[in-house]
This record gives sequence, C-alpha cells and structure tokens, in this order.
Amino acid sequence: MDSPGKIGAAQPLTAEQQQALAKLHQAAQQMESLFVDMLFKEMRKSAPPVSLTGKTSGAEQTFGEMLDTKRAEELSKTGSLGIGKIVEQQLRASVLGEAGGPAPAPSKDGKP
Repeated sequence: MDSPGKIGAAQPLTAEQQQALAKLHQAAQQMESLFVDMLFKEMRKSAPPVSLTGKTSGAEQTFGEMLDTKRAEELSKTGSLGIGKIVEQQLRASVLGEAGGPAPAPSKDGKP
C-alpha cells in the first residue's frame, strides 16, 4: 500500500487528510472484525451443543462467544481476508474529498 502521506505522483496529503485515512483504516478493520465475528457465530450455531464433558454449559457458551470475538478482532488486524482493505479502497476517495482538498483520481490499475 502507498504511504499515507503520498498518492502516486500527486501532492502530499494534509494532516487532516492523513487523520481521516487513519480513521477510515480503523473503521474498515472494525467492519471486517464484525463481519468475521458474525460468521463465527453462524458457524457455531451449526455445531452440535456438546463438549468433552457432555452438554455445553452457559459458561462454556459465553466463553466461546468471547473467544470468537477476540479471534475475529485478531484476524481482522492481519488483513488476511482482505475485506477491510477492499472497504478502505472503495471509500478512500470520498473520505479524502470530505477531509479537505480535491479527492485524488484513482490510478489506472484500480489502486488508490
């Protein structure tokens, strides 16, 4: 990914634009985390509610949900699924335009 301070051969970004891009990155990462957490919850619903000790207790269910949430957060930080990156690419031009200054034109290869 390009450095946040430059867009190709265009002018450097303002401090306001850099701050807006940092917020966009964080929001895209959180959106990916939420999506993956929902995916984990749906996957867990399809598994039989039993554990090694018999029927799954409420505490085990709660712990499993908390573990799924944490795993989703960590997975979104790696960017290995690419969902957050796609969201970030799609919204980058509009976020930069709102943060002041002209929004950069997208490059020919589709990358911001």
